Amino acid sequence: MSQPLSPFTKDQLLPQEERLEIKRSKQELLIGIPKETQHQEKRIVLTPDAVAALTAHGHRILMEKGAGNGSNFTDSQYNEAGAELTAERNKVFSCPTILKVAPPSLEEIELIKPQSVLISALQIKTRNKSYFEKLTTKKITALAFEFIQDDSGKTNN
Repeated sequence: MSQPLSPFTKDQLLPQEERLEIKRSKQELLIGIPKETQHQEKRIVLTPDAVAALTAHGHRILMEKGAGNGSNFTDSQYNEAGAELTAERNKVFSCPTILKVAPPSLEEIELIKPQSVLISALQIKTRNKSYFEKLTTKKITALAFEFIQDDSGKTNN
């Protein structure tokens, strides 16, 4: 009698259907909100309520101290909403996602880390070629929110 080639039966060697649990990892965003420095720009990109909504979903908001003052929001309101406050402008601009109202200046673009995402009004028609070359060199994904459309195709500008 010859020895079997395998210690397994034929049925054991056939592929069996198996369901594997797929864990969905919730990606945490780290969003930087700097103080607006453009002349006469007093708006802030997120209210304390919006910050509370984002932090309630596990995202982190790093804000420059005093960023909401021009819009009559205090640092303590943002802190209570879950934002982390810092006086270090460089730290805010080092976040992987940056939200601003006004387009960043060339000096601010220098502070943004390569491969970051910038969401801001870019005022594309008022920018020169070197501005976009600087964004491109740092591989910054820049979303001009004045061109974001709703489902009906309308923009907010």
